[in-house]
Amino acid sequence: MKPKIAYLGLSLELYLQTSTAETLQIWGEAFNRWSRNVAQFADISYQKLCFTDADVAEAVAAIKKTDVDAVMLSAVSYTPSMLICDALAELQLPVLIFNTQDSAIISENYVPNDLTLNHTVQGIHDITNVLYRRKFPFSIVSGHDSDPEVMAALEKNLRAIRAAKAAKNIRVLALGGFFKGMGDFEFDPEAMKNNWGPEFVAVEGKEFLEVLATVDDDEAEAIRLGDMEKFEILPGLEKETHLESIRRYLAVKKMLKQYNCNAFTMNFTNLLKDFGQLPFYAINCLMAEGIGYAGEGDILRAAAMRQFAELCGTANFSEIYTVDFKRDLFFMSHMQECNIAIARRDRKVQLKQMPFWVNGVPDYAGMFFTAAPGDYTLVCLTPTPDNHFRLVAFEGNVPDLPVLYTYNRAYWLFRPDRPVKDTLDDYSLQGGAHHLSAVAGRKCDELKMLADQLGFEFVRI
Repeated sequence: MKPKIAYLGLSLELYLQTSTAETLQIWGEAFNRWSRNVAQFADISYQKLCFTDADVAEAVAAIKKTDVDAVMLSAVSYTPSMLICDALAELQLPVLIFNTQDSAIISENYVPNDLTLNHTVQGIHDITNVLYRRKFPFSIVSGHDSDPEVMAALEKNLRAIRAAKAAKNIRVLALGGFFKGMGDFEFDPEAMKNNWGPEFVAVEGKEFLEVLATVDDDEAEAIRLGDMEKFEILPGLEKETHLESIRRYLAVKKMLKQYNCNAFTMNFTNLLKDFGQLPFYAINCLMAEGIGYAGEGDILRAAAMRQFAELCGTANFSEIYTVDFKRDLFFMSHMQECNIAIARRDRKVQLKQMPFWVNGVPDYAGMFFTAAPGDYTLVCLTPTPDNHFRLVAFEGNVPDLPVLYTYNRAYWLFRPDRPVKDTLDDYSLQGGAHHLSAVAGRKCDELKMLADQLGFEFVRI
């Protein structure tokens, strides 16, 4: 969905009496042009060009009746800060300032009227100085609307604002408690809620099995038939194993809906007795549907996965399992979990009979694939010593290498931009945990914007 904004143009009341009708028209046309360009990537629910306190009061009243993610401001001329700053404090919405003007150049034939039509910067400086002194957070993008890089920066900022707002709606379904001894999972639930936004609900395996018993077998069979086309089904995959994996996918979906959750974590160590098949098929499919996930009861990173999916469209859970120091590669994998949305498009995901490595746990429908080549960003959320949060991120690429068919589950090889030895050192020194998220593309700029909106620290390594 596009970010929803209110867009206000700002000027000076005195200019209503001293400016020509032509000047006022040019300012209005410039504001409308900026609005049309912004509307390509944002839903402008309300817009108004404001000269007077009454104009701003009318805008505030209207904005309070709309559900917008942010207020965007632009000056069409000089504008005094106190026309708008108190109103922003009243609205308490994220603020993005588009610092622009009508003309992109100062020509050789510049005349005083050209200056009259394009004197906006000093009014923006008036506003930003006051916001800074009041400790009121804001974002700003300066440049002309004819510059694609400027418009892309506006879009990235608005996406980050929208994604940050979604933090208050993140709820993690935690099945099976925590993996004992994994200290980098530890967190303060109240700090998570108050300093970030997400919450979680804990459920036990017994409750999952009760929900599983209500799954419609006909629905499961319909999905299985679809899988016959969607995946490459390897010989040996038993129909009942496949169906049971699908039933558990449907059961997880039911529980997510029941508890109004959009993220999920599972600690398999507390689900080994009398639980049956582990829901790895479900996890890989649900990540592709936008559900946040992290393994072994890691509530923090499950919530972070949902946050990154809000920002980037999809996210993948993984670990740096081992390292190729000669070729500067990280081997990214986990027990089975990997988002099928990142799979290569030139071959189907393989579905096969897969045993679990703990005796007595039933086989499941496992997946084998590797990530599509291209740029990726790895990012980890971690609590800071004072119970706030930090994002640690680095960029690199998945090279187009031969597939390791001798490996038995989803994996991918990632080459960071810096040597792996330096990346590993800096990642540890900055507090990176052993669970990470991956997003397609080079997204450190957007992640920094998200961190700024959330009040998090951001470290790029």
